[in-house]
Amino acid sequence: YKKKQWYQRRVRDLSKMAAAGFRALCDEYVRKLGSPTIKTLADVNSLMTGSKGTDQEKKTCLDVALRKAVFKKVEGSDEEVKSYIDLSFQCTKSGCASATTPFFVLADVFDCLTLERCANVFCYVEEKSGQFVKEPTGNRNMILRLCNDLIRRCSKSINNLFCGRIQIILAKIFPITERSGLNLQSQFNLENVTEYSSTHDEDVTMETDTKEISFMFYKTLWSMQDYFRNPNQISNDANWKKMEDTVNEICRIFENYKHEGSEQVSKDEAYFAKFLTSERLLTLQIMDSNFRRHILVQILTLFHYLTGDVKFRPNKLILSEPRKFWIRDTTNNIYSILSETPPEGPQFVNHIKSVLKYEEKWSKWKNEGCPSLSKPAEKTKQQQKGVRRTVRAMDLNSEKFDLGNPTLNELWNICPDNLAACQDSNRNFTPDTYKFFEECIEQLEPDSGVEKQYYLT
Repeated sequence: YKKKQWYQRRVRDLSKMAAAGFRALCDEYVRKLGSPTIKTLADVNSLMTGSKGTDQEKKTCLDVALRKAVFKKVEGSDEEVKSYIDLSFQCTKSGCASATTPFFVLADVFDCLTLERCANVFCYVEEKSGQFVKEPTGNRNMILRLCNDLIRRCSKSINNLFCGRIQIILAKIFPITERSGLNLQSQFNLENVTEYSSTHDEDVTMETDTKEISFMFYKTLWSMQDYFRNPNQISNDANWKKMEDTVNEICRIFENYKHEGSEQVSKDEAYFAKFLTSERLLTLQIMDSNFRRHILVQILTLFHYLTGDVKFRPNKLILSEPRKFWIRDTTNNIYSILSETPPEGPQFVNHIKSVLKYEEKWSKWKNEGCPSLSKPAEKTKQQQKGVRRTVRAMDLNSEKFDLGNPTLNELWNICPDNLAACQDSNRNFTPDTYKFFEECIEQLEPDSGVEKQYYLT
C-alpha cells in the first residue's frame, strides 16, 4: 500500500514537472513568435532546433504558440498579419505544426480585427482560395464557419460589398452540390421585412404633374414586398385579390412613366442593396428607370414561382385557369413596359427571360434532390485495352450450359447431347436439283415479266 502511494505521488510530481516544462516552452515560443525576429520558416526551424523536448512536444507547443501570438501580431499592419497567417500555413506544410492550426489562426485573426481590417486581410483568403479547395472537409468547414461569422457581423446596407466577396469565396471553395448551401425545402427568409410608413406625413408634398402618385399608391407599392417575402400567403383568396389589384395598379402607373429615366446610369449609381422606403422619395423613385425595373422584375420572379414546377410549394397554392390567364397576360404587359423603358430596354428584357429560363433548370435540379453535376470520367483507350474480361469456364459434365445470354442458352440446351444432335438423320439430306433451281427457271419464262436485273441467277 505504501509503495502504491509513493508511486502515485511520483506520477503527480512528474506530471507537474512536465506541465511546468511544457508551459515554459510554450511561453518561449509565444515570446519569440510575437517578436519581429521570427518572420520566415527558417527562423521557426531554428527556434525549434534550439529548444529542448521531443519533436511531438515541440510541435504541440508551436500549435499553441501560433494561436497565442495572434494577439500581439494583430497590433501590427495588415501586411504583417497576412505574413503571419502565411507563416502558419508554411509551418503546417513543412510538418512543424498540425494540419488544422493555420485555420484556427485564421479564425482568431478575424475575431480580433475590426470589419474594416477584416476586409483588407480577407484578400489573403481570396488569393489562397484555389489551395483551400483541395483541403479536407474538416478544414473547409472551418473556413465556412469563419465566413458565416463574418457575414453575421456585417451590415447588409453598409458592408454589402464585403458580404458579396465572402459569398464568392464560399462558392469557389465548396461545390455547388454542398448541402449546407442549398435551400432544399424552398424556405423563405421571413425575417426580411420591409418597413414603410403607414400614416401620411402632412409635411410631405409630392411634386408631380399627376394626382396618381399619392400616399395611397405609396402604400400600395411597398405592400407588394410582403408578397415577395412570403409568396405562400397568396393561397388565401383575399390575399390573392389584393395582390392582383396591387400589381395591376403598379403596372398602370409605371406604364405612364415608361419613357422616363433615359439617361445612361453608371454601374456605381445603379448599385443598391435595398431601396429606401421614405415617402419623400417616392416621386424621384418613380422617375428612376432602375427603380421601376427593380419592382417589375420582382413581380416576374413571383410569377415564375407561382407557375413553375416547385416540389415543396404548398398544395393549396394551385392556380386556377383564370389566375393562370391573368398571370400570362400581366407577364406580357410587364415585358412590354420593360422593353420600352430606357436605356437598352429590349436587351434588358432578353437578359431577364434568359435568367428565368435557366431558373427552370435549377428548379428541376432541386426537385430531383440536387444530384451531382459532375460527369463520370470516360475511360481512355489505354484503360479500355488494359481491361480483361473474365471468362467463366464451363463445366462440360453439366447437363446445361450458361453462355451468358438467354437466347444462346436456349439454342444450346435444346438437345442435352449436342454431338448426337449433329449426327441426327434429319440433318443428312441433299436437296433436289429441280426444286433448288425452280424459282430461277420460272423467272426465265417470257410470261413471268421479271426484268433481267432482278434475276436470281
